[in-house]
Amino acid sequence: MPENLHTPIPAPAFSDNAHPSGTRNTLAGVSELYDAIPASVIIVDARMRLVGWNRFSRDTINGLADNEMPGINPLKRVHPDDLPEISRKMRDIIDLDTEQSAEFRMYHKSGPPYKWAMVRGKRAIIEGRPCVVAVVTEITEIKEIESRQKKLQEQLLQFQKMELVGQLAGGIAHDFNNALSAIIGNTELALKKLDPASPAASNISDIHKLATRSVELTRQLLAFARKQVAEPQVFELNGAVPECLRLHRSLIGEGIRLEWTPCNEPVQVKLDPVQLDQILSNLLVNARDAITGNGCIRIGCQTTKLDPGDCASSHAAFAPGAYAKITVSDTGSGIEPSALPHIYEPFFTTKEFGKGTGLGLSTVYGIVMQNKGRIECRSETGRGTAFHIYLPIYLNEGDGQAANTGKENAAPNAKETILVVDDEPFILKLIQDILEIREFTVLTAKDADECLRIAGCCTRPLDLVVSDMMLPDMDCMEMSRLLMQRNPSMKLLLMSAHAPENIVRSWTHGNETNFIQKPFGIDDFMKTIDRVLNSKIENI
Repeated sequence: MPENLHTPIPAPAFSDNAHPSGTRNTLAGVSELYDAIPASVIIVDARMRLVGWNRFSRDTINGLADNEMPGINPLKRVHPDDLPEISRKMRDIIDLDTEQSAEFRMYHKSGPPYKWAMVRGKRAIIEGRPCVVAVVTEITEIKEIESRQKKLQEQLLQFQKMELVGQLAGGIAHDFNNALSAIIGNTELALKKLDPASPAASNISDIHKLATRSVELTRQLLAFARKQVAEPQVFELNGAVPECLRLHRSLIGEGIRLEWTPCNEPVQVKLDPVQLDQILSNLLVNARDAITGNGCIRIGCQTTKLDPGDCASSHAAFAPGAYAKITVSDTGSGIEPSALPHIYEPFFTTKEFGKGTGLGLSTVYGIVMQNKGRIECRSETGRGTAFHIYLPIYLNEGDGQAANTGKENAAPNAKETILVVDDEPFILKLIQDILEIREFTVLTAKDADECLRIAGCCTRPLDLVVSDMMLPDMDCMEMSRLLMQRNPSMKLLLMSAHAPENIVRSWTHGNETNFIQKPFGIDDFMKTIDRVLNSKIENI
């Protein structure tokens, strides 16, 4: 009795006459058993000719009649990339009597697209001749689930990496902004004391200009790290986008067309208009640099609704709902697939040395994430790139801001007592020098503990505390609450080189009067001091 792979039921013998022109099926005698299996069961001889099959193999895989099945080569349905491995394993089963399994792609009777399958095979001796008995199971759905899971895992790892890089960028920007604050402030103080015609004044003016120019670098880092303090406003995109394009048309140059397609309905968003300008200017410059010679940059806007399934593919703070979708596409060179996972990383650039900082797309990424949006990139090498920006549509029409009375700009009496708290000695010295020009009484402290001790010993009430938000020994707001127990009328001005926007808004009750971003110039700083001292805003 010949050996059988799966059951003790004897498999019918096949003779030397079993060849492509024959009609014999070696499983015909046990067809009822094998036909009940919802997978392809086949028997292949040493020459890779099909000599046995069940109904699933005949009808679903091959779509042939019984008399057409004998002798066909099942390997012809295997994807060319997978064929060498499958062929080798089939030979190993025959020659080495080893059980083999593999995953591969194959097409069914209708042809491509290919479907994923798993095969398990073992040698069986029938009438003294070796053959392969194999079970082939379709696993396309499993492979698609695995592919989605892998993609989500890759997105999660990328998101986590971007978060870590963002923290690093924020830290760099913090230290850099503190240094720039001291450079800008001290050069302005020096220029006020020097004859404008002196060589020293010219040199210091150059230092001031370079430091001011460096502020833009830290702003880009903060935008990526989502720690840029924004002033959101409600506006309509169909009006705002063309205005941005008009202002930046000179960036594009001759030979490149700009095409704008507005949304077919009014669409409002709430974000800082400066941030919209940053998004568009960076994407336009990238598109321009990708085009050689003549080309076209297309900007379009439309509304779309994203369901939970759409949002599940993103690990960012991205909720289902109505979104405005801004698309910026170009006819440029496209982005290499190997570069796509890295395009939002700070300082990553595909441009030639000296032609890009690598901060453009990281700035866009940070702004979009800060506004609870989403960014997608589609690119094909040699055919162009399209960036899709999703921003939440603003639906609450009742949101408004209190009118400015104008009284807050009046200069105070300049006799107030101001306590300055910062852990950077050069910042303390700078602010003290600035305030003393206006004859304020100035006290300084390097941390919260020293601040509370000075306040406890002070013989006159504190009118204003100017404090960095990130103190080394205590929460800035806890320090403020302790101070106000002794000085109920005290006012508070917060400073920061990199505080996240949500913290700033929480600690200032959403009013930017209570906050100034480092680095700052003398004039901006003094205007903010005047506003806070004249305001009637309640402290926290």
